[in-house]
Amino acid sequence: MDAKEIAALADRIAEARRSRKVMDFLAAATADLSEADSYKVQFAVHDRLTGNGQDRMAGWKVALTLPTQYEPMKLSGPVFAGIYQSGVRQSGAVFEKGWPLKAGIECEMVARMAKDVTAASTPYTADTIKPFVANLYCGAEVVENRYADVTKVSGPGRIADDVLQAACIVGTEIKDWQQLDFAGVKGRSLFEDKEIGAGPGTNVMGGALISLAWLANKLLANGKHLMAGDVILTGSVHLPVFLPGPGVAKTEFVGLGGSEITIK
Repeated sequence: MDAKEIAALADRIAEARRSRKVMDFLAAATADLSEADSYKVQFAVHDRLTGNGQDRMAGWKVALTLPTQYEPMKLSGPVFAGIYQSGVRQSGAVFEKGWPLKAGIECEMVARMAKDVTAASTPYTADTIKPFVANLYCGAEVVENRYADVTKVSGPGRIADDVLQAACIVGTEIKDWQQLDFAGVKGRSLFEDKEIGAGPGTNVMGGALISLAWLANKLLANGKHLMAGDVILTGSVHLPVFLPGPGVAKTEFVGLGGSEITIK
């Protein structure tokens, strides 16, 4: 895509997001979109949705963390997308009817950055990213199916539109997270107290700090970086589960805590 085509697609996505309308055009509009161009569209969408002070970027999310998730979409690896300040909520948040269009839940750890993660002499690792983290929380991502048929939206198409991102839920703070065995944690999501998804910490690229280091490196490669105060959804332990209707959804990391939301 050339710059004009990227701008036009970003305009359409941003307008649909503002008006909270189903994007029945996205599957066809992004069918031939390359992975590299999909991030150019995503960044352009960020610019449009945060222009004139209407919102601001609050951080980033990691998604499609397993080969079984990204390979069928013909993507080179895991992906990232933006989080907006308007979508950062505390546990207990209530989402009124009308947004998200069709809500889903993912069980994730949320990191809050203590300082900027700028370029270093070597790529960041799970160990070297630790000093940049202020807090870790048991949380959730609220994802949104804002398409006529989500299964027809390509991997690059999802990247262009922030990979289903709707909200970041910040739950229980994890004490002594520096000593935590991230690979060994177990997470799950529930709807109306019935388990709807579960998985181990290894599903997040081997552990949440591994995915966080991956994100730091990937952003730097794209001319951006993690900043102090950013909130990061580090990746879900299970596939997104779309909710059947109104009700209460919860996430839990066994022995650590969790989060809760209500969908009206």
